[in-house]
Amino acid sequence: MLNRRHRRGSYALAPEHRNVPYLRPIILLLITGVVLYVVGSRVLQFFGIGNSLQQSAVLLTLENRGTISVSIEGEEFRRAEDAIKLYAGDRVSSSGMGYALLTFFDGTAVRLNEQTNATIIENAQGEKQSHIALELEQGSLWIATPTAEAFSGTILREIRTNHYTLEIPPQTEAVVGTSALSVFAADGLGIRLHLTGNDGEIFIGEGQQFAAPGTVIEGDPYAYRSALDPTAVRSVFIEESREAYARRQHGEEQSEEGQGDTPMEDGELLTVNEPKSGALIAGSTVHVAGSVGESVAGLRINGYSVSFNPTTRAFTHELSLPDADEATVLVEVLDSDGSVLQDVRRTVERDRKQPDPPVITAPAPAGATYQTLRDTVEITGTAPAETIGIIVNDYRLQLFQPGDETWSYLASTKLDNYHSGENVYTVVAIGKNGMKSEPKTVTILYGEGPEGIIEQVPEEPVQEGEEQSLEEEEPAAPLTLPDNIPLLPGSLQVTGPTPGTFHTATGTSFLIEGTTSERTASLWVNDYQLRLYEEGKTFFNYIADTKLGTLQRGANVYRITARDDDLMILDEVEYTVRFDPREN
Repeated sequence: MLNRRHRRGSYALAPEHRNVPYLRPIILLLITGVVLYVVGSRVLQFFGIGNSLQQSAVLLTLENRGTISVSIEGEEFRRAEDAIKLYAGDRVSSSGMGYALLTFFDGTAVRLNEQTNATIIENAQGEKQSHIALELEQGSLWIATPTAEAFSGTILREIRTNHYTLEIPPQTEAVVGTSALSVFAADGLGIRLHLTGNDGEIFIGEGQQFAAPGTVIEGDPYAYRSALDPTAVRSVFIEESREAYARRQHGEEQSEEGQGDTPMEDGELLTVNEPKSGALIAGSTVHVAGSVGESVAGLRINGYSVSFNPTTRAFTHELSLPDADEATVLVEVLDSDGSVLQDVRRTVERDRKQPDPPVITAPAPAGATYQTLRDTVEITGTAPAETIGIIVNDYRLQLFQPGDETWSYLASTKLDNYHSGENVYTVVAIGKNGMKSEPKTVTILYGEGPEGIIEQVPEEPVQEGEEQSLEEEEPAAPLTLPDNIPLLPGSLQVTGPTPGTFHTATGTSFLIEGTTSERTASLWVNDYQLRLYEEGKTFFNYIADTKLGTLQRGANVYRITARDDDLMILDEVEYTVRFDPREN
């Protein structure tokens, strides 16, 4: 019957396989096993199992000034000794004028600034993955990491503060504070920064800096990243950190070379392996190394008390040398009463040869004056062989590396190292012995006028037989200028900032502007010739600026003189400016 097709009931489309009930638990077991394997691997990896993690010591090196304290295994802080080993959980604290260098297993160096507190979180070396972590609680530190080729396997380097966590890549040099970061060098994209209380992360690359506000950042964190300010990194701490790092590497090389050179004999009180007598020292410090006998209670080097390892009885010390061609290193061992048991005296020579000066190639050669309207100018040049550093106006170039053949320096109004008017840049090369070369200078005039060199002094002195002298090319000296009665009285006037003869300054920088006769060939302000003024112009301006030294507190009298082709006075006026910064 047709209506039988519509009978209600449950009907199987196909007969069930008789093994299905047994397959379900097997599949469930397989899934559970995979999950347990993944989770178990993560747990084992977390505890170092399967990666053969080995906790390594962090070497603490002192600098024999200030006070460095350590807290080991949670104990109270005590004064640290040189070359002690620290482990995870140990803390380091520096006082005023106290500095210390931490060296991790991979060669990563961290130098603590004064008034700094830090805790070692991890220094674990693994077969595949390694981990270095340091917590900065107060102050600041300088960090340098080796290249990627210097260490095999993956290594995570972290610095943590209340504001952020930093992941440090290979080949990094940076200064880290609790809320600020300056990166001088970094591999790849730079330092990865994870903000506290913010899920986002940013990269701070080479030549950049970051400053976090006191509160949690809720907006775009890249708003707090900016270009590295050259004037902000003129830090003695950075220079000394680089030197300490270089001395540490130099000391390790000498230690490896000197191992077993002069072994201690039974009953011997003092052995000095470094320096050798008569050694030629490149730099201002000398590495002193050796060992003392079992009966020695104290050690002095050139009158300074130096600690030694109580177990190995070895000592190392970086001694500053006097500014002389020859220096004496005196090492003394003392008994418990402070009496000298034995001394060793070594004489060393300093390599004090002055390096060749650098060459300035752009925008003009050394000794020249360059005029421009651009607010940014790149000064470039070449470096002599074996130059380890270039200094421009007391600022050491951060991107110049030893062995580089060229150098560059950016002068910009935005960097506050370039201003209206005359800017003088002095360039010095640093040799491998630490000595500085003779300076070379270039002058850049920023203001009105055509682009180009307007004055150039020869690098070499004028040879005999050359009739033209340098004095003939220079403006007449103030003492030789005519002092006649004005030929065109009333032709010279000051029109701004206040017309007339008197002005009350309301800022630290302004232009003194005015008009003059067409017969004017040169304009002078207080016996200084305005270099930007061109003959025949009927207007002029002069910058009064506290930064340029042309504006001082109190009354400033500007004697303005217009002269003709024969330097005769056409007209002369005095303009007085009263400046008091307290009224601003």
